[in-house]
Amino acid sequence: MNSTVGIIINRLSIGFLFAFIYQIVVAIATSILSIPLTGNISDLFLGLEKADSEGVLLITWWIISTIIITGIALLIVKNKKFFSPYRKEENINIPPKISIVTAIVIGAIISVMFFLTDTIIGLFIPQNTAADVQAIYESAIEGNFIPFYFSIIFSIITGFIIVGVSSKIAKVSEITKEFGVSDITRISKILSKNKSERTTIADTIGLRPGELVHIGERKVEKIRIDLIEYDKENISEEQDTTIERCLESKVKSNVSWINVIGIHDPEIIKKFGDAMELHALHQANIMNTDLRPSIETSEEYIFLMLKMPHFNEEKGKIELEQISFILSKDHIVSFQEIEQDFFEQIRKRIRDNIGTIRQRKSDYLTYALLDAVVDSYFLVLEKISDISEGLEDELMTNPTPKTLQSLQLLKRQMILLRKSIWPAREVLDNLQRSTNELIQEETKTYLRDSYNHIVQVIDTIEGLRDVVGGMLDTYLSSVSNKMNEVMKTLTIIASIFIPITFVAGVYGMNFQHMPELSSPVAYPLVLILMSVIAFALYGYFRKKKWV
Repeated sequence: MNSTVGIIINRLSIGFLFAFIYQIVVAIATSILSIPLTGNISDLFLGLEKADSEGVLLITWWIISTIIITGIALLIVKNKKFFSPYRKEENINIPPKISIVTAIVIGAIISVMFFLTDTIIGLFIPQNTAADVQAIYESAIEGNFIPFYFSIIFSIITGFIIVGVSSKIAKVSEITKEFGVSDITRISKILSKNKSERTTIADTIGLRPGELVHIGERKVEKIRIDLIEYDKENISEEQDTTIERCLESKVKSNVSWINVIGIHDPEIIKKFGDAMELHALHQANIMNTDLRPSIETSEEYIFLMLKMPHFNEEKGKIELEQISFILSKDHIVSFQEIEQDFFEQIRKRIRDNIGTIRQRKSDYLTYALLDAVVDSYFLVLEKISDISEGLEDELMTNPTPKTLQSLQLLKRQMILLRKSIWPAREVLDNLQRSTNELIQEETKTYLRDSYNHIVQVIDTIEGLRDVVGGMLDTYLSSVSNKMNEVMKTLTIIASIFIPITFVAGVYGMNFQHMPELSSPVAYPLVLILMSVIAFALYGYFRKKKWV
């Protein structure tokens, strides 16, 4: 109850603040232009009806005022945490991502809302009376509070609109979640597309084996290629370089690391695959993000595929990125879906010549990259552990249906992590046991350490799964206990009123000869009898500790 009242107070504050600023804007514009303007959609209707210069002025003012209204609303929403007296409202401090379409929707809805409010208020005030704030004030002085009540209702609704529509609960905001206010030229793309850019395995049915088709969601617009070459003494680093420059490094004796960000272009994948003498099926696997982690070995190269987890703070869920590695003598090529990774510390070690990485071959660099992928699971699991602790506290204090949704989402996230890490254990196990000459014996010791880390990750995931499963059982038990408490209360109330209802029913029968009805003390005696029965039953229930 307290949270509901608090949320309404927040909406009142935001709504009244918005309405107050809006009235100031309209008042200033009206005094400057010296014509009766309202700032709502009625200006547009009047402008369309008139063909003279005043009609053009009214239409222009409606457009300008709608932009101003939207701007005010968005500014308030962006900073709503400063205007919200009730600080415990969930997500009140999280600013929404505003898009072009949500801005238009807010402006249009609130413009119509002001029109409806002015129309309703106009029904309860004399004609030729100043509108809005002044009209509400004058009517209240005369004892007519109806316009004031409508103003309060309007303020609450307005607060819910400018907070709700602008936040990520709206369908239109979900459609445009990847677009900001500055992306005007790109907004037409999302409106013209009914389907996502994600391709599925169904798109490859009937194609020849090894056909290069990207399966998954395209996550970067432009593919970027970075190159690092190093040996004990020297290092060369190039960002956003060309394929030709990268292929030149193949003939050099130093270690080279080619990092490709973006896997949707089959031409680039084929060039690298052919240069590394990669099998056509392995080239196709690089572009297929729906495959499980795996390892393929040959005399010339070792091909690895893993899943790297990222915790999306904005969406509150885990997203998996596929990373592929091609290890050959003195060279390694890595393929990523997105720019964000956990490899920056490895780059720093190479640049600053920290440890033995510059003295080792490409197999040690491969180990370092694989170890970074494994460590990324620990970071994600730490986030999930924090979330589960928060849900556990919420479960003990005030579980709600939203708590159940969060638990179900967390359970699905744990299943997703488990599906991605279990095959990775097989990859590391096969790699450390490999007899391929590309993996030196010294490196296998480090690979065994990474394998142990994966086992630890799996144990942590299993533990968190058990915790989440236990919390689900606790939630269901809590809901069941609450229902039992409600049923117990209703049963006690019914048990108290059943004998009272029986007594009332007996004396409510339409018999002519009932001696008690003629007695002057019958009525108070029956009331006393009913009270005694009620208190006796209540005392009995108290003795049994049922209440």
